[in-house]
Order: sequence, then C-alpha cells, then structure tokens
Amino acid sequence: MARIRIEYPETNPLHTQTMELRITDMNYGNHLAHDTLISLIHEARSKMFIAHGHKEIDIEGVGIVVADLAISYRAEVFYPDTLIIEIAVDELSRKGADLIYRVTKASDGGLVALAKTGIVFFDYQVRAAVNVPEAFKKIVSLANPGNS
Repeated sequence: MARIRIEYPETNPLHTQTMELRITDMNYGNHLAHDTLISLIHEARSKMFIAHGHKEIDIEGVGIVVADLAISYRAEVFYPDTLIIEIAVDELSRKGADLIYRVTKASDGGLVALAKTGIVFFDYQVRAAVNVPEAFKKIVSLANPGNS
C-alpha cells in the first residue's frame, strides 16, 4: 500500500497554535479521533488568519475553500495531552496555496501528524476562484522575509 508523504517545509511557520485536548476529542480506541484532528487543524488555520487581522471568509473581500486534505499520522495522543500545531505555506500558486501542518505533543515535542490542505481563494459573491490576495502574500513574506 502506498502511503501519503507530507513533508514540512524548511521555512518559518505562518502561525503556531497550542490546543488542549478535551475528553470528547477521544474515540473508542481512547486516543485522538481522526475527525477531531481535521477540526483542530481547521481551528488553527482560522486562528492564523485572525492573528493576521483577517477571517477565512474575508481576506481583502474574498474567502478560501479547502480543495484537498491529506493527513499522515505518526503517533497516538491521549486525553489530556496538549498539541502544538505549526502552519507553513508550500506551493504558493496564482489562486491558492498548500498549507502544511506539523502537529506535535507539547510535553515532549513528539511528532503526532503531518497534514496538508490545498486552499483556493474564492469570491463567494461571484462563486469563482480568484488570485491570491496581496494580504495573504504579505502574511507569507512576514514569516519568511528572504523567500518572498
């Protein structure tokens, strides 16, 4: 079986978010549920935009849509672990970008998962993909001033 391969880029993170797990985040195996991890990376991405003065639905008047998602799990985590989610950008294109998430355990730095969401900037008024807003390009350049 071919495994999904995700590599965290050698750049500074756009954002780092700490999240404490709740008992309701566990599944019947008594570890973090896969659907919860998707929700946690969504929350971290949303907080990234807020930290930079925007919302996912309003970055210079346009929003984002998630075009694809991949996750590679590396270790179990349990209640009441705390996770650190780092977000970096990879593959910035004309209309979108790949966001890469590195999820680690706060207590020992152990790698829990790597994830990727392909985002496309979207004008919800005309229902069409649009060019990457300058505000997002600025977020990327602030994190990595020599690489923009």
